[in-house]
Amino acid sequence: MGGSSLAPEVLASSFANASLAVLDSTDPGAVLAVARAADFDRTLFVVCSKSGSTVETLAFYHYLAARADAARFVAITDPGSPLEALARDRGFRAVFPHPPDVGGRYAGPHGGRNAARRAAGRERFAICSSGRSPSTRTPRGRAAPGSLEGARGTGQAGAPPPAPVARLADWIEQLVAESTGKDGRGVVPVVDDPITAPRPTARSSATWRRIARPRRRVPRLGVHHLELCTRLVVNAFDQPNVEEAKALARAELARGEGGPVGAHRAAPLATLTPEALRQAARPGDYLAISRTCRPTLGSRPGSSRARELGPRPGLHHHARFGPRYLHSTGQLHKGGPNTGLFLVVTADDAEDADIPEMGTTFGA
Repeated sequence: MGGSSLAPEVLASSFANASLAVLDSTDPGAVLAVARAADFDRTLFVVCSKSGSTVETLAFYHYLAARADAARFVAITDPGSPLEALARDRGFRAVFPHPPDVGGRYAGPHGGRNAARRAAGRERFAICSSGRSPSTRTPRGRAAPGSLEGARGTGQAGAPPPAPVARLADWIEQLVAESTGKDGRGVVPVVDDPITAPRPTARSSATWRRIARPRRRVPRLGVHHLELCTRLVVNAFDQPNVEEAKALARAELARGEGGPVGAHRAAPLATLTPEALRQAARPGDYLAISRTCRPTLGSRPGSSRARELGPRPGLHHHARFGPRYLHSTGQLHKGGPNTGLFLVVTADDAEDADIPEMGTTFGA
């Protein structure tokens, strides 16, 4: 979830590697699509969770473990985590330690490369994360989108990167949002805004080429976000509200819908109609569209809904699939400035799937 999936997605997309599949949606349709894939029997599963207790990741494991031998699983996790204990108890092919002092969103290719060394040549390689220490040096190329304004926590939409590295924008979005969005402050990066995003220009394309240009035969995909955190006086490396979301998810599953509201269970919130939501927009606000439906190849989660709400002056849009956003831009939604309007789009499941050992379903 979050950075554990975004980093390898960027690398696979940038190098046109079709042998990678990322499962980070708990929508039953997404899970069933993986289990029913034609190359399922040739897939190596990389189960990645820095904490080793992320409920969505463990749910994926339990479902797939009932259909594949333990020798086709490897784990990337912090030493001593529950996932490490489970992997060694169940007989995973390998367990790779994630550096404990490196946040999950700074994950890079290192752990995935190590895991790949254990994969047989005929196997399809499905990686869900890795671990690499962030550089202490700030990249010279500006990768943060456009001109970013911290006072109201809003970001001006920047030109998208060129097609070969298009998904780099998603990784940058998470780095900026999760690193800056806390203590009531933050910067809202705008990526793939379906209403206001400008077209690429020759100048913006040249900037992206500098960012993604291979040096010493190693592609350096960087982001200039630590300076933003310094200006906002926030810690770039913590993520308090991401952990809060994990606790809420575990509590909801443990207590069920009929359980009492407690320290780690949120009370239901009053909701607005889409029209009332549109009318509530103030100058400097942003609209977050969170679509908790099955992601489909090449689709963007919010374009039709954003147009339905209609553009408002200064109202930027960013749209992401759930529940992955809870582990990335969700930090900004909860801990950042109070400038967000949130539209959650969901649908009934055509077919549900039970989760072994957890007593619930992916639909629930």
